[in-house]
Amino acid sequence: MSSVGKKIRLGHIFKEDRKCFVLTMDHGVDLGPLKGLENIKTAIKKCLSGKYVPDAILMNPSMIRLCHDEIVGKLGVIARLDGTATVIGPDITDYRMFSSVEEALRVGADAIASMAFPGTTRESQNAEKVGKISQECERLGMPHICEALPPEIIDYHFKSEAKRQWPSVEHVKFVDRVAAELGADVVKSYYTGDPNSFKEVVECCPVPVIVLSGPGAGNPNELLGIVHDVIASGAAGVIMGRNIWQHERPAAMIEAVMRIVHEDLSIDKARKIIA
Repeated sequence: MSSVGKKIRLGHIFKEDRKCFVLTMDHGVDLGPLKGLENIKTAIKKCLSGKYVPDAILMNPSMIRLCHDEIVGKLGVIARLDGTATVIGPDITDYRMFSSVEEALRVGADAIASMAFPGTTRESQNAEKVGKISQECERLGMPHICEALPPEIIDYHFKSEAKRQWPSVEHVKFVDRVAAELGADVVKSYYTGDPNSFKEVVECCPVPVIVLSGPGAGNPNELLGIVHDVIASGAAGVIMGRNIWQHERPAAMIEAVMRIVHEDLSIDKARKIIA
């Protein structure tokens, strides 16, 4: 990754320890107005009201424009470029582009995000899209974060709230490697549910891996344990939304996650923050 632009922009997301916590608020384009995200400006204000704020926020370009006053100068910005399918439509994997790398640059984004669906009927069209995005990102010096979903986790992933599930270790390794091979600078990955097996995922992926949390699981103490385990397994950070802003005290959740990621805070001390 020789682009100066990419390095500078990634420096707005990853801190000096080369780790990050990204807050996601891009859900409205496919999941609608989820609980906790009905008013996106209010949600942002609640999340950024504490002593600790996330390293970056992931939003759709239109929402970056709408909410720029709430985020400017406070954290890095990542723009979602694809997501034309919805949970009320026939095929959630029909993720085409609704924005562009150039639009992301215009709204001040430090990186862009895309989705990959290996193992599905539309995997070829989807891979072509991800590859073309990577080429445009390389041309313009924009970091590309690609979220790769194993096929067995797709239905679960697009629920607002659900009991936690783990995908196949081999499938996580497979889809993360595919995303990297298609040109992603960072891969947004599912956790395997086990720190030892997740070390294999990190070792098989040639670019940094950041871990998502999926649907709201209603178990914040478990979530903090997951954050601790994935960082200990070599992940470069975490990227979470529903499990943060659906919590009754989102700013406290953010502090707990940030301190685990960047300060190696113990799970017990982190759980006291949200108690």
